[in-house]
Amino acid sequence: MGRKALYTKIYNQLRYQILSGELAIGSPLPPERKLAMQLGVSRNTIVRAYAELEAEGIIASRMGSGRYVEALTPAPARIDWHYHTLGTLAPAPSHMAELLGVTDKYPDIINFAHGDGGKHTLESSGFPDYVKSTAEQLHSYYFTSVQGLPELREHLVSWMDMEQISSPEQVVITSGSQEGLYLIASLLARPGDLVLTEMPTYFGSLQLFQSLGMQVVPVPMDADGLRVDVLERILSHCRPRFLYTVPTYHNPTGWTMSAIRRKQLLALSEKYGLPIVEDDAYRHLHLDKEPPPALKALDHSGHVVYLNTFSKLLFPGLRIGWVAANRKLAQLLTRMKELSITTNTLGQLALAAYLRNGALRPHLENARLQYSEQAAIMESHLDRFSPLGIRYERPKGGFYFWVSLPEEINPRKLMARCLERGVSFTCGDMFLLREAEQPYIRLCFTHERSEKIDRGMKIIAEVLQQGKELQL
Repeated sequence: MGRKALYTKIYNQLRYQILSGELAIGSPLPPERKLAMQLGVSRNTIVRAYAELEAEGIIASRMGSGRYVEALTPAPARIDWHYHTLGTLAPAPSHMAELLGVTDKYPDIINFAHGDGGKHTLESSGFPDYVKSTAEQLHSYYFTSVQGLPELREHLVSWMDMEQISSPEQVVITSGSQEGLYLIASLLARPGDLVLTEMPTYFGSLQLFQSLGMQVVPVPMDADGLRVDVLERILSHCRPRFLYTVPTYHNPTGWTMSAIRRKQLLALSEKYGLPIVEDDAYRHLHLDKEPPPALKALDHSGHVVYLNTFSKLLFPGLRIGWVAANRKLAQLLTRMKELSITTNTLGQLALAAYLRNGALRPHLENARLQYSEQAAIMESHLDRFSPLGIRYERPKGGFYFWVSLPEEINPRKLMARCLERGVSFTCGDMFLLREAEQPYIRLCFTHERSEKIDRGMKIIAEVLQQGKELQL
C-alpha cells in the first residue's frame, strides 16, 4: 500500500470515529509518535492524517497540550444567492430530496430505502374509508384550532397513557414530527448553539439542526443505546441547549435504549438541566415483546419533550404528528405553530374518528404480524450473505436492518450498482454529520411486500458476489 493510501486510510478511520461520536468533542488525540507506534506506521503518516483533519476543522491544536476534537461548525443558516452557485451547493446534497425522489425517477424500483409501512398495510387498515367519510363533511375543509383538533388531542392523551401528560392542553398537533422537531429546536436553541444527538441518527434531524445554524455534537451509541458515560464527559465541559434521541427502535440502527440507561440519562438531564427531545415514532412497532417505557413516562422533572407521528403508525403522506410537553412549553409551541396557521383539518378529523372507533390497535396488531414476516424473509437472506463478510443484528422492532459490509465493499458503489439493477437502499453516511467512508447500509423491511423483498435481496446478493470479485 502506498504512503498516500496509508495516511488516507488513517485519516478516514479517525474521521469516522469523530463523526460517529466515538471520539467525543473535547477528546484528546494520541501524540503523533505514540499513534504511529500503535499503528506500525511512520510519524509523517500520522502528521499528514492529522493535518487533513485540522484543515477540515474537526480537530484543533492547543499550544503545549496536543490536539483535540472540535465541535463541527454548522452549515450557514442562510444562503447568499449572489455568492452561491449550483457548484457550491453540490457537495451538500439534500438527503430528503434524494430519498423521496427515488420512486419518481424509478417507479418500478424495489424500495428498501423508504422508512414506511408500504401500501399493503394501507390496504388492510381500513383508514381510507374514514378519509372518504370525512371528506363528505363540509367542516372538514375549514380551519380548526391552531393547537390541533380538541377531540384528536383528547384521544392522544388516552393513547399515550402517561401520568405526565394528563390534559389535551399539553398536546400540540403538527404537520408530521419534522415540523414538531423544527418548532422545538427553534424554541430551545439559536444559531451557533450546541445541540446533542446520538450518532448515527435520523438524517432529517441533522439537516434541520444544521439548516438552523446549530452546532451538532455527536454522542456515540452501542446496543444498549446512547452512551451516557460519554454524554456526561461532554456535559462536564460544555452546555448544549438540548439532546435529541430516538431511544426506542432507533433509526437507523434498530437499537433500543435499555431501562438502566434510560434512568441514567434522566438523572443526567436533571443534574445538568438538559432538555431531552424524545422521538418515539417506532414505539408501537415491536416485533416481539414491548419495549421499556418512554423517557417521558419516567420523567419527573419535566425536562423531556415527547415527539411522535402517524407517519410510522399509519402512512407518511398523512403528515400528522404531535408534541407532548408541560403546559408552558405547549403554549409557546402553539404560538410558534401560528406561523403555519394549523395542520390539515380533514386528516385530523379522519384520525379522530379512527381512534374513536378503536381501529388503530387492530391495525397495528396486523401490521406487526406482516412486518415480522417481512423481517424474517430479509433476515434469511442476510444470513446467507454472512460468508461474504456481512454482519448485522436482528432488530426487535422498527423498520430497519443496519448492515455492516466487508472492508473491500464500498457502500456507495454498491448502492449505485444495485440501483442500476432496480433495488434501492440508503448508505450509512447519510446518518452522519458529513459524508464519510464507513461500512454500513440501511435496509427497510416494511415498505415492500414479501415477494419483492425476496427478489430484491437476491439481486443484492448477486451484486455483492460480483463486488467481491470486482473489488467494488
